[in-house]
This record gives sequence, structure tokens and C-alpha cells, in this order.
Amino acid sequence: LAKFVSYLFHPVSLFMLVPFLVVYRQTGSLFYGLKWEIFSAFFIFLGVVLSLLAKHEGIFSDLDLPRKEERFKFYLMVLALGILYFAAPFFFKGILFPLTIITLGIIAGLLVFTLVNRYLKASMHVAVACAFSITLGLLYGLIPFLITLAIIPLLSWSRITLKKHTLNEIIAGGFLGSLITIATFLIGKYLLW
Repeated sequence: LAKFVSYLFHPVSLFMLVPFLVVYRQTGSLFYGLKWEIFSAFFIFLGVVLSLLAKHEGIFSDLDLPRKEERFKFYLMVLALGILYFAAPFFFKGILFPLTIITLGIIAGLLVFTLVNRYLKASMHVAVACAFSITLGLLYGLIPFLITLAIIPLLSWSRITLKKHTLNEIIAGGFLGSLITIATFLIGKYLLW
């Protein structure tokens, strides 16, 4: 069950939902939301393929990245993809497009996690789950927030049960994911005023 929960609420799974939910909330257009979702899925798919290739080549021992040095390489790879991803919405829609702002938050988060990883293997699973729940709450209200909030303790339990993280690493991931998300939305709200 713990492995199923960890895969079901994997950061990739949650990241796949965000572009559509953000763009649809802003525009009300199903088509426009799906367009940005497909565009985003290309980058997410590319990240998955690169991670699988890195595992195959022995750069990563497994896809949970248990060693700090593996995480550093992963963060750099995803950071490069994030910068490329940022370029498209910025070029086509400008800095005030919500996906542009969120991508800046993701890039900032990757930089923070790269620094924190030198001292502690903070849980990226829990960080992304917290970010996802807060994002849904900010965009869609209290009920979606409360529903998705249930993911966090369930995912925390699974990561501890699978011995992928300690409680301190779970707490650090949740704190950082929440802090970065709230900061990103506050900056975005300031920019949009």
C-alpha cells in the first residue's frame, strides 16, 4: 500500500495536473487549459525520459534518488528543463502569465532544494504534495484544499514506511514546499496588481 501511495501521488503525477488547473482557472477555457497541459506534458515527459536514461546509465541508483549526490544531479537536470519551460510562456505570454510565475517558483524551489540537500534530504514528494494542495486551495477554495490536504499525511506515512525519508526530512520537505508556494503566489499577486 505504501508503494502504491508513493507512486499515485508522485511529484510527476501532481505536476501533470497543475498547468491545466492553473490556466483553466485563469481563463475558463477548457481548450486553452488543455493546450498548456499538452505543452507542459512534453517537458514532464522529457524529464521522466532523462531520469530513466540516467538510471539506466548508472547515474541514478533508482528513481527515488536515495543519495545526496544523485539528487544534486537531478536538481540540475530539472532546473535546466525548468528554465527551458519558463522561456516559452514568458516569450508568448509575458511575465504576468500564471504559468510563467509558477515556473519561477519551481525554479526558486529547485535552487532551495539544491542548497538544502547539502545538509538534509528533504522530501520532494511531500514538498510537491504541499505545493499542490496549497495551489488548489488558493485557486479553487477551501473544499479542494481540504480534500487534497489528505494527500500529505498519507504520502508522509508512505515515504517513512518505505524508509525513503525520516520524519525530519518529511517535515523539511513540507515546510519548504509550503513556503515556496505561498511566496510564489504572493509575488504573483503583487505582480498582477
